[in-house]
Amino acid sequence: MKKIILLLLIIAVPLAAQQFGQVGTSGAQLLKINFDPRASGLGNAATSIVNNAASVYTNVAGLEGVQKGDLAFTYVPWFAGIDMVSIAGAYRLENIGVIGVQATGFSTQEEITTIEMENGTGQTYSIQNTILGVSFARHITEKLVIGAQAKYVRESYFDHSTSGLAFDLGTNYDLGFLGAHLAMTLQNFGPDVEPLGGNYKDYSDNNVDKGFARVPLPVTFRASFSMQPIVSDAYSVRFIADLIHPNDNIEHYCLGSEVLLYDFLAVRGGLKLNYDNESFAAGVGIKGDKFLGQDVRFDYSFEKFKVLPSVQKLSIGIAF
Repeated sequence: MKKIILLLLIIAVPLAAQQFGQVGTSGAQLLKINFDPRASGLGNAATSIVNNAASVYTNVAGLEGVQKGDLAFTYVPWFAGIDMVSIAGAYRLENIGVIGVQATGFSTQEEITTIEMENGTGQTYSIQNTILGVSFARHITEKLVIGAQAKYVRESYFDHSTSGLAFDLGTNYDLGFLGAHLAMTLQNFGPDVEPLGGNYKDYSDNNVDKGFARVPLPVTFRASFSMQPIVSDAYSVRFIADLIHPNDNIEHYCLGSEVLLYDFLAVRGGLKLNYDNESFAAGVGIKGDKFLGQDVRFDYSFEKFKVLPSVQKLSIGIAF
């Protein structure tokens, strides 16, 4: 455990040197959106508690919580009328570990405008973002789980597109008291995304056509501690704290709490600290096996932003 934690820290320490000046310097921003409403409803304080197919969005090590198979479908109505969807799946291979996959993205059409035709030319162009991922997690010891994920990401805007590979590493350690867990992840590290086409006119340089430069990935280091000090037949209470350090912003701090009633209804809330735009979140979850006879779950989250509109996320999952 100590060696794995040390490895993650060695990789993550250079991120601590980043300042506000790095804001907006990374590409592939779809990688930064968490498509798990449970995690979002906790204010993104969930790195040490995720345990189903949706773990691929927060901490890939959480896949080890899948007993046999698991599927999750998420719908997110994003800003500017953009609808995003994601599908994640996981399956346990006996005596080997758990494999996972994800397919995430959106596609939209926008009308082309010019200086002469500000209201539109009648022609449109497409915007497409896609993430395809494959992952694996397994126990290394009775208490320690590690996981890894490889993701292909592609962005297309009109005649310009970029693509690249991003990787995740995750750990989760059972501390052995009060349901406490310690987890760390390093997400979205890899080579800079590569421009695949398109150019722009540099009006400051005699309108010369220039190609787009390579852009770094939005690398993020996360450390999380959680505990479940209250457990009874009627309800249980869990508390989670996450530290999040991105390479294109300052450190964020997230605090979340989840109350589970009769192993049926989960009520969640979270605070996002040291964010420039995000503030708090809330959510609920329902286990469908209590009234549908199937191991189905429904999760919903609401995230409040200071300037931008609020965001809601909805997912349906099933264990089989």
